[in-house]
Amino acid sequence: MTTTSIASTEVNAPLTQAAENVANLIESFIELGILVHDNQGTPQSNNVLSNKIQTLASQLKAVSNSEDLSDKLIPVDVVSYIEDGRNPDIYTREFVEVTAKSNAKLKGKMQGFSKLGDVLSVKLAQEYPRLKPELEDVENRTISEI
Repeated sequence: MTTTSIASTEVNAPLTQAAENVANLIESFIELGILVHDNQGTPQSNNVLSNKIQTLASQLKAVSNSEDLSDKLIPVDVVSYIEDGRNPDIYTREFVEVTAKSNAKLKGKMQGFSKLGDVLSVKLAQEYPRLKPELEDVENRTISEI
């Protein structure tokens, strides 16, 4: 049902279990919707519906009381995405795209300032030759690969 999977490792075991519980919960909600839609009002169908609601309540309680997710923080934006009926994977993809654009912009700024510093150093050395050792010292202390 989900488009992403969690690698099953020892570290991710609680998260994997929580994801499986949530997937089972979603499946139970779907089954409940089908049962409600097909309910004919007979005592037998009402009992099946009642049992499904009780099962669903116990699953909700188990997920709610689960310690697996107690230390995991879920961004409010992701919760809003899910509440709006949108796929959280889309949120992740959009977040990565925005972050990549922001990183590219910052990299460009850093390169621009680096070039500005180089040009400024050369021009200052040309105008004030006696400052050349200090300028080289500053340049050596601030060299970074971009």
